[in-house]
Amino acid sequence: MGHAAQILLVVACILFTNVAHAERVNAAHYQDFWLWAAVKPQPVLHQAHTLYLHQGEIARRQGKTVFLRQGLPASALRVDHLWLSYRITMLDLSDKHLNRMLKAQARWRALGNQVKGIQIDFDARSYQLARYVKFLQTLRQRLPADTQLSVTGLLDWAKTGDVGTLNRLGGVIDELVVQTYQGRSTVTRYAEYLPALMKLQIPFRLGLVQHGQWDERWQRRLAASAYYRGNVVFLVNPPPERAVFSK
Repeated sequence: MGHAAQILLVVACILFTNVAHAERVNAAHYQDFWLWAAVKPQPVLHQAHTLYLHQGEIARRQGKTVFLRQGLPASALRVDHLWLSYRITMLDLSDKHLNRMLKAQARWRALGNQVKGIQIDFDARSYQLARYVKFLQTLRQRLPADTQLSVTGLLDWAKTGDVGTLNRLGGVIDELVVQTYQGRSTVTRYAEYLPALMKLQIPFRLGLVQHGQWDERWQRRLAASAYYRGNVVFLVNPPPERAVFSK
């Protein structure tokens, strides 16, 4: 076999190995989920251990900052741990809007739910990390002692951002959930970002999208970090069925 042929064989083996491990995310294999507004509950939620429940969005509308109530109303859920998730589009959280979050937390707790706290979903760019960390430090001081703080994060935070800046969140947030997807699809070449997560010194989890790609080998690699806390699956609606027309 010639040298060129040997190289092609090695490349083919690498591609085959990557394809063999590029499995789809089967929600039935997990116990921690996001349930976002407009996503229908699925039977898999009966096995949920932890649930991140979308409850609203704070955004600018016609020049004003508004609180948009979204997601399921308060009810008794059979999960061990419940987080109330809020999407924000700016680093400006008034006392009025924060109080609405805390009142919602009180309603869920009054129904017997084990609410751990609030999750903030904000897509900060890497160059905004220092400002975002300052925002979270201030927010932590405004939260009651019995309210934990979780935040979602982007894959490139650890790779193109400053890991040292993120590690300043130790003692500020209770966990960082790094999303491996955008919209409803896994980020292309997501695995290239994962080694940088090993530098984190704050509790972190990995967010996977239902039916997206995930290489199970990374489970063992990430487990080498004392700060890794497992995965969370973002549930999605099934694709609409195509109509069948008969002649």
